[in-house]
Amino acid sequence: MKKSLKLDHDALFMRLFFKSSPEVTDEEVEYYREYPDQIDEITAPINIHKFFLWAGALLGIVIVAIAKFLKYSGALSFLSEGVFEFVIDIIYESGIALIGAAVTAYMLGVVLNKQQDNAAKWREEIRRRIKGDQTQP
Repeated sequence: MKKSLKLDHDALFMRLFFKSSPEVTDEEVEYYREYPDQIDEITAPINIHKFFLWAGALLGIVIVAIAKFLKYSGALSFLSEGVFEFVIDIIYESGIALIGAAVTAYMLGVVLNKQQDNAAKWREEIRRRIKGDQTQP
């Protein structure tokens, strides 16, 4: 493989990740004409399932509810005030962290789906241009 043809797949992934429409350069067409089997490798490395995101968010809500229940029920009244507040804060913040993580992962999933759509369009354009260049005399 020629050094001038070597493409940085991470840079390509980031470019497809942040752009609203995929653009194919002549350098990319030249590279993938020589290595067409690598076109399908341009995809996001992470697949996030909505079921697990919802489960994480619901678990976070349950943990927050438990923290509020423990705070106002008097179930932990045998603890000193400082230890009681510490325990409640840890439980509450753990629930909030789970909810935040689920929301963040969902937003990342939306962005990654957009990147995958752009990558699919980019692959189609590469293939079209390679096929078009091969049919020209």
